[in-house]
Parts: sequence; structure tokens; C-alpha cells
Amino acid sequence: MIKLIFSLVFIVVLVLVLWMFKILKRKYLEPIFIGIMIFGIVALCQPFIFKLYNYGFAILLTGTGGYMFASHMKLE
Repeated sequence: MIKLIFSLVFIVVLVLVLWMFKILKRKYLEPIFIGIMIFGIVALCQPFIFKLYNYGFAILLTGTGGYMFASHMKLE
């Protein structure tokens, strides 16, 4: 549950920071969240760092939720 809360807080903070700097645009956010999703998949598949494996699903969930948010934005 803590990992889920951490993921949601990370999404909100990232969106607020980008909104404050007026770069909250779909063309910038989608690649960022795709990169977060790829990093989450790599974190789940790597066998070396157990701590990274523990947070892999939360990272993947953060990227997926952020991508879904960014893809539904009407800001261009």
C-alpha cells in the first residue's frame, strides 16, 4: 500500500512541477512516462538488485498511470 501511495504522490508532484514551468504538454509527458514504464519493466526483470525488484511494480504502475493521464490531456 505504501508503494502505491508513493507512486501516486510521485505522479502528482511531477505533473505539478511541469505545470508550474509551463511545459505540461502531451508531447513531453508521454515519452517521460513511457521511459518510466520501461524502467519499471527492467526493474522487475533484473536479478541483481533486490530493492529495485521490490519497487519495480510501483515504478511500472506509476508510468502506466501517468501515461494514461497524459494521453487523455487536451493540452497541446
